[in-house]
Amino acid sequence: MHSAVRRFGVLGPPGNTAMEYEFPSMLPAGVVFNHNRLSRPGSGITDESLVAMAKSIDRAAYDLAQAYPEVIVYGCTSGSFLFGIGNEAQTAQQIAEVTGIPAVTTSTAVVQALQAVNARKVALFTPYPDDINHHEVEFLTHYGFDVVCVDSFRRATSEEIRMISSQQVAELVLRNRANIVNADTVFISCTNLLTVDQLARLEAELGKPVISSNQASVWAALQAMGIDTQSVKAGSLFSKKATIQLSKKGAADETVTHMH
Repeated sequence: MHSAVRRFGVLGPPGNTAMEYEFPSMLPAGVVFNHNRLSRPGSGITDESLVAMAKSIDRAAYDLAQAYPEVIVYGCTSGSFLFGIGNEAQTAQQIAEVTGIPAVTTSTAVVQALQAVNARKVALFTPYPDDINHHEVEFLTHYGFDVVCVDSFRRATSEEIRMISSQQVAELVLRNRANIVNADTVFISCTNLLTVDQLARLEAELGKPVISSNQASVWAALQAMGIDTQSVKAGSLFSKKATIQLSKKGAADETVTHMH
């Protein structure tokens, strides 16, 4: 064992436990991720709490940068689209300015993942309360996706979200088969929601791509690093290649294919 590995960094909400659990299963040999927690007042899934979390970005990103990752992912879906529709990259730009390391948010990764599978009509599943669900529908609509159905566990805190099993997530999706018929892609939102071991099964049963926040985050990081993802067995997304929109220090978003 030695430390000569490729690495990306992840900034996550303090109550998020799913990323640390799921990300290793999606990493090719020789790739690791380093994680640092943000801070926020309480664990409630509210606009105010998620936006307040941004106040801890500078310190958390500065500390994470000392691991010298090639890319940093802001690993929170709802927390990165609440700064105003179309401003999702603002957080990534802040991280890049503080660290000098290219950065991307989960919500930007999700958009690019949906585009990579040619999504047009999306069935959305979340653990969020309805007001956050409403924001997410607006977010997806802004980027040209038609949200044909929405269902949710409507959980109010991070603790409640992480009690949901991946099997329960699959059951929620499959209960909506009749509505999913009208969609060409399924998107399961939230980086604190366990999904990865169900993605291939759901794709096989539904006959269409299934994207999750954690899957899209890892895929985007690996794509940005120029790492082949064909060997990753976590849904059809990993068979797709794409250029990833990364924020870089001193510049607006740029299209980057490889970072070394």
